[in-house]
Amino acid sequence: MSETFERWEGRTVDGRFPLQSYLGGSDHSAVYLTVMQGRAGDSKKAAIKLIPADAADAERQLLRWKAVRELNNPNLIRIFEAGPCQLNGTELLYLVEEYAEENLSQILPERALTAEEARKMLPPILQALQCVHDQGFVHGHIQPSNILAVGDQVKLSIDALGVPGERSRKAGATSAYDPPEAATGALSTAADIWQLAMTLIEVLTQHLPVWDRTRPSAPEVPAGVPEPFREIAGHCLQVDAGNRWTVAEIVDCLEKDRLGAKRLVSAGAQSALPARAPVQTGRAASAPAVSGQQKQSAKWPYWLGLAAVVAVALVLIVRPKLAHPPAEVQPAPAQQGASAEGSQSANPQSARAPAQPEPKLSPASTNTETANTGDQSGVVQRVMPQVFPSARRTIQGKIKVRVKVEVDAAGNVAKATLESAGPSKYFSRVALEAARAWKFSPVPAGESGAREWKLQFAFSQAKTEVSAVRTKH
Repeated sequence: MSETFERWEGRTVDGRFPLQSYLGGSDHSAVYLTVMQGRAGDSKKAAIKLIPADAADAERQLLRWKAVRELNNPNLIRIFEAGPCQLNGTELLYLVEEYAEENLSQILPERALTAEEARKMLPPILQALQCVHDQGFVHGHIQPSNILAVGDQVKLSIDALGVPGERSRKAGATSAYDPPEAATGALSTAADIWQLAMTLIEVLTQHLPVWDRTRPSAPEVPAGVPEPFREIAGHCLQVDAGNRWTVAEIVDCLEKDRLGAKRLVSAGAQSALPARAPVQTGRAASAPAVSGQQKQSAKWPYWLGLAAVVAVALVLIVRPKLAHPPAEVQPAPAQQGASAEGSQSANPQSARAPAQPEPKLSPASTNTETANTGDQSGVVQRVMPQVFPSARRTIQGKIKVRVKVEVDAAGNVAKATLESAGPSKYFSRVALEAARAWKFSPVPAGESGAREWKLQFAFSQAKTEVSAVRTKH
């Protein structure tokens, strides 16, 4: 039905949800960008998923979505509405959920995550998965495309949850993320753990581990996977499902690694201190008190740390939303790579989908430089890209982006295109948006013809540098 799904753009579901643009899907499902009307009369972007309504299964599916909607966790994609509908005589079920700007599968073609980024990504995913398991559900589709970014939060999709023992719709059609027992089609929490480990290896290496399903041995964890992730993957990729770690055991391993790193830092700091005078015998009783404090701090509940805002270092999390998507940028996927069950997968055209509002910036962070009109360079106003500090911290070395701008007679940018995008879609986008706001001197009297400039933005962790060269008079 994929061709049919694409032709339904522009239709309205249930009289309330316009299918603004087709984001992607499979033969079984489709996801579109839509808008929801708020109680205050405002509207916000959402994603709407359509699946064919199986007469024998439709009621069960709607009841499942209703139950899943009750799951309350900040790291799970929220479900707003669900119900039956009909388009062109086709009976369908629809599900309206949070719109996610991007997913993890879009980052991997550009680069692997660092160990530190993986340490920050895992806790919210583990918290979400524990919630799913605690409420008697199985995820069944853990992979990078179902790990999504909503604002500054990492979230897990939940539109295709099952229950333990239930047979999956894709029985017999296993994916590269599935465990050995997936061939039977039975869902289990242990299968989620296997999929999580496969995903963890992929995000750290950009590749899934090589594994021959015809052999009884487990996949080999690549040598390049650092600790503690090597240990986690090894315990989770057990052929015998009963031997795999649980979510709680993975959390415990991460906590031990965190405390171990903290002790090493503390020991290094103490070794750098000047030698102290020997402790007097009469004060020796204070030593047990220090030991007791250390033990107590080690017992702090792991989830207290998650109550704070998780500083996710993924590029997909820190990308700011543009108030006006650049019309000249090559189409960039906002959500893509859904599983066969079709979480939010996407490849929308930037010019067709309305963008999220730009985060408000204080005057101190508005990077606009205005030169005198008589500036001999011909540049009247330089607008620097607005880059979040967390995005800068992902830069290794320097990222260069070149933008070509065509300037009209009044000195405004009539057209801006990427001449050299560089390795990062995010920095290309913010550079292009900034370039479109530049101002140049008006055409002098007696001069005619289009003008063309080339702007180069160089991003580093410390600063952004820009240069401008006029190439056409």
